[in-house]
Amino acid sequence: MRSGVSLLLVDLVALARFVVVVTLVVTAFCISNVFGISGEEILRKIDSNLNFRSAVMTAKMEIYLPGQPPRVKIFKSWVVGEQKAYVEFLNKEDKNIRYLKIGKQLWVYDKSENNTFLISGHLLKQGMMGSDISYEDVLESEDIYAKYSITLEKEDSINGRDCYVVSLKAKAENVSYYFRKMWVDKEYFIPLREEMFALSGRLLKVAEVEKVKSFGGKYYPTRSVVSDKLKENTKTVIEIQEANFDVSILDSIFTKRHLER
Repeated sequence: MRSGVSLLLVDLVALARFVVVVTLVVTAFCISNVFGISGEEILRKIDSNLNFRSAVMTAKMEIYLPGQPPRVKIFKSWVVGEQKAYVEFLNKEDKNIRYLKIGKQLWVYDKSENNTFLISGHLLKQGMMGSDISYEDVLESEDIYAKYSITLEKEDSINGRDCYVVSLKAKAENVSYYFRKMWVDKEYFIPLREEMFALSGRLLKVAEVEKVKSFGGKYYPTRSVVSDKLKENTKTVIEIQEANFDVSILDSIFTKRHLER
């Protein structure tokens, strides 16, 4: 049986919790009311703008490492939704390397050694082709809504563009980044800058969009820079050279037979 003091404490705790809950609800309502849009609605608009049924792209990847000339790689990708992707490198040094992504699985094939392996475990944290972009980054998908609490913090501007600032705090353990902060262009609904943090608060990675282009009324980033802040003076620049959206792609491309041909 609880004592009177114990019951009073229970009541005080319950009251405190009630006040906290009411405060959070009122705060969330006020934030949504002030901006006329919520953080999750902003991310949904990003998805609506950037998602496509299919795409075929050719892009250049420049990897900058300290004291070395930039490593330049050219690749072509075939993509259907968020579940299927196939990538071939076209530059001479990497022409034997191909990637196949189906759902949450990613295979790499090296034709010179006739070797295929599934990227898993600690390899997921490594940079793709030695870049600042990890395999975990490549495999990230719509799970973001289930894994993060999304809050619209404020308005700001980057390079003269008005932005919403949206924060994402992890509510699941199996995430690459515990906290993320995103500056989203208010007109194009493209994240112009994203900062990704560890649970300790340490900045792990920064991604910035430098160029945007309209494709049939939808705006898409055509030049992005990613910096892994656990490394010194490195960055990876991705520039799209050619892009065709919502095109017909044979399903046979997304098979291991095609990967290992």
